[in-house]
Amino acid sequence: MSTKKPNRKPAGPGRQEKENPTPRTQPTARPSTGNTERVRSSTTASTRAPRVKKDLIFNRNNYILLGAAGLAMALGIILMSGGSMPDPNTWDENIIYGSRRMVIAPIFMLGGVVLGIVAIFRK
Repeated sequence: MSTKKPNRKPAGPGRQEKENPTPRTQPTARPSTGNTERVRSSTTASTRAPRVKKDLIFNRNNYILLGAAGLAMALGIILMSGGSMPDPNTWDENIIYGSRRMVIAPIFMLGGVVLGIVAIFRK
């Protein structure tokens, strides 16, 4: 009579041979009811958490102020544009260094930047 040995890898350095390996168990299935669709819909409807409305970082007033800031900066750029001489042989300092380009346009640009900062930090 011959005895069969189980196929085991020989224990080498750092390995230990297991004498009784534990068997893995399969998870048990739930008993099936005849009408699974009705059960699923009733359980999901009762266990569903109500939706919570998340507050956004900015509200409507913040976006309005950001839009106004963008318009103010765009108006400042438009006011700063231009400056070509009507005749290439003449030089007129009032066209390039006028109050519109040197005073009014930078005021609009800085006002737009300040308004944008206020719109971001306003709660």
